[in-house]
Amino acid sequence: MECPNKSVEDINAQIPLSPELIYFYSHFKMNGPIRQDGHQLHRISIDIGSGNLYLSEPANLYRRQLGFRWVGSSAPYEENPMWNASWVVIADKDDDPIIVDTSQRNSPVLASYDASEVFSIADSLAQFFAAITVVLKVFHERFAGEIMDEETCEIEGEFLSVLTEELMNVLNNKEHVQHLVDYLYG
Repeated sequence: MECPNKSVEDINAQIPLSPELIYFYSHFKMNGPIRQDGHQLHRISIDIGSGNLYLSEPANLYRRQLGFRWVGSSAPYEENPMWNASWVVIADKDDDPIIVDTSQRNSPVLASYDASEVFSIADSLAQFFAAITVVLKVFHERFAGEIMDEETCEIEGEFLSVLTEELMNVLNNKEHVQHLVDYLYG
């Protein structure tokens, strides 16, 4: 596959790539990867109202696997026997990983709290990005970024209800919707 962007070439050869990840990272472009203070960014921050979802840039994928696929306090790192080698951490929220299973057709997306048991949040990478688009539309367009109850400091029930309904249209799976909503807002 010809890449319009050299981002795929920046990915460490030890990272297993599925066709979907190759497509995504070959089109991946980080706008403004350097902060005003000159610091080079290694991930994109996406405000979802309850915190940030961080999407790792291609050159940082190897480091993002540390603590999950590879463990140890310094190089050379050891393979974690509890981690599936075909799982690639591409994003996180509060350091809880979002994982693509590169061994499966369409690259299903999983999530986990820390390094505990993984759970499915989308049948494909494309479906995951469609779901994140829905999250952003509901958060920004429907609720204008105002999703916290001022008295209780908790996420508004109406926001969660609308989001759940809209995500069902994309994910078509109640369990995936509940897992994603719990992961992002639980």
